[in-house]
Amino acid sequence: MNYKNLKPTFASVLSIGGIVIGIPFGAYCMTLKGGASLAGVLVFGIVICLAIVLAIDRILASFYNPKKLSLIEIIFFTLVLIFYLINKD
Repeated sequence: MNYKNLKPTFASVLSIGGIVIGIPFGAYCMTLKGGASLAGVLVFGIVICLAIVLAIDRILASFYNPKKLSLIEIIFFTLVLIFYLINKD
């Protein structure tokens, strides 16, 4: 396997990590009783969103330089985090 073609970026690493952690955690939450099993559905929804982010990231990584794309992703993630922390009530 040629590892040079993988071109990991910030979003791809976070997405893969979230998917790997989210699937077992979501499956566990689905086994709980009552309203607590709703957490499993929410976790699987987040996993689906992460899969979409991963697909978009892989498409962008094939067109743009992965280092520049990672820098843009880190800046975007930082701005979203700052905006969230400022507006949190």
